Amino acid sequence: MCAAHSDERPRSTLRGVIALGRALALVALLTPACTEEDAPPAPSAAPPAPRAASPGPAPPEAPTEPARPAPAPPAPDPASAPPPGARTRVVLLGTGTPIPDPERAGPCTAVVTDARALLFDAGPGLVRRATAASRAEPALGPERLEHVFLTHLHSDHTVGLPDLMRTPWVVGRAAPLHVYGPPGTAALVEHLEQAFTEDTRVRTTGLEAQGAGPRVAVRELGPDEEVRVGGLRVRAFRVDHGAWNPNAYGYRVEGAERVVVVSGDTAPTDAIVEACDGCDVLVHEAYAEDAWRRLPEGTRRYHRAFHTSARQLGALAARARPGKLVLTHLLLFGAEPAALLAEVREGWAGPTFVGRDLARH
Repeated sequence: MCAAHSDERPRSTLRGVIALGRALALVALLTPACTEEDAPPAPSAAPPAPRAASPGPAPPEAPTEPARPAPAPPAPDPASAPPPGARTRVVLLGTGTPIPDPERAGPCTAVVTDARALLFDAGPGLVRRATAASRAEPALGPERLEHVFLTHLHSDHTVGLPDLMRTPWVVGRAAPLHVYGPPGTAALVEHLEQAFTEDTRVRTTGLEAQGAGPRVAVRELGPDEEVRVGGLRVRAFRVDHGAWNPNAYGYRVEGAERVVVVSGDTAPTDAIVEACDGCDVLVHEAYAEDAWRRLPEGTRRYHRAFHTSARQLGALAARARPGKLVLTHLLLFGAEPAALLAEVREGWAGPTFVGRDLARH
């Protein structure tokens, strides 16, 4: 046998084996596997039990960390509640700071009568907080929010303004929103209106058919300028907020039988003492001083120049002597609210409350 023939026979055999292997693989691929579930039942005297229906796809796994529910309104505190029959009441819609906190919306304090609500600052979340508060104070229903006073134009005090301009309009507010504030307020509102031009176009010309667009009236206030809204008289006064000076304000609100002072953001200033003449409620910002001491030097320097420590506030309250002191814009720096209260009490023994969102005073 020649060498060529002896090489050809093994090659032919190898090709045959490969072809057979491919054929068997193809048959296995095309033939469903017989599982225990698909196999016919074994012979039995009794008929086979009916086959159970397929349970369908497994439900999605539950999230490993469930979403935190929205905070419920705080239980009424008889000591902090407004006096029975009070016609001028204070509602804290946001007691937080620029640092996001699910328990505290951005800065916003409401002074409320049965007829209307005046908002002071427009921090994030205010419309939803106002809606929650409207269960006890109907004047805080979103369609009735018509007046807001800005203490200054820091973002944490103003990023809720576009929400206030538009959301109540979407749900039916026909009256204009009146916005009051320091110089620069008109430019802020103008740019916000421009930013939402397309939203206005679609809502007023599309299937939503809102009718006329939202209306906003702006009035920039000077120091010591007064505004009358219904039975409430509001006076702006300058406070001390570092680089925002001279365009940082506090407000004194005189109602039928109560006087409320809202500090805005400020370092200790005699202007607060003067505004508190005959004051029933002082709503004032505060930071935890012992916790502040652990911060980096630059951060400490900033807060000392722009804000009021709890101990400084205690000394200030001893001079201003409000009927009630309510702490807001709470810079805790990791401290507990009780520590903040203890620092205030080192200089002031009068009624004092650490603010909570939706609390009434």
